[in-house]
Amino acid sequence: MSALTPATYTVDVGGEPTELPLVAINERLAISLLMVIDMGVGFGERIGKALAVRLKEKKPDIVVGAATLGIPVAIEVSRHLGLDQYVIVQKSPKIHLGDALVEYVQSVTSSGSQRLLLDRRAIPLLRGRRVVVVDDVVATGSSLAATLKLVRQAGAEVVGVGVILTEGHEWKKVLGADASLVTGLGHIPQFNIADGHATPDPATLAGAG
Repeated sequence: MSALTPATYTVDVGGEPTELPLVAINERLAISLLMVIDMGVGFGERIGKALAVRLKEKKPDIVVGAATLGIPVAIEVSRHLGLDQYVIVQKSPKIHLGDALVEYVQSVTSSGSQRLLLDRRAIPLLRGRRVVVVDDVVATGSSLAATLKLVRQAGAEVVGVGVILTEGHEWKKVLGADASLVTGLGHIPQFNIADGHATPDPATLAGAG
């Protein structure tokens, strides 16, 4: 696909403007892509601190993040909450995950069905504990919904969800009542493509859903 105009979109992330590249998903749809692993240490520390401030009132015992892009978020949020341990829900079928708890998801940025796996050895860390789940972006909500199911299967109480960005509003329908648990540092719309030009879809703007 040819380059889009404009090439980037600037979003307020916790009070700081952040420029993200626009990436075409297909001929008609584009998204502004946040790759938190490419944003630098300072960005990670800033968003971790900002999310920790919002989640602290939930009095979490432990943080759960989803691989891969949710890992640095989980680390930084845990650090700023003063917590040492965190749990990562995996996507790759590693040898030690042969008997893991499993949920299947479909992601807007990944092709085909994916598995989310929770190591059974993490269950003692979660059972009976107050948990906040964190991730980089919630878009369709399918990955987040699967993560919440896994955490609850492990016997934890989900008391909050923190994301860097909310994208559009489809996730609210997918999460249902759990949508009220979500706090984000910023919001990005999805973009309609016409003749190489990307414009925000009004239905996906903040406050539209």
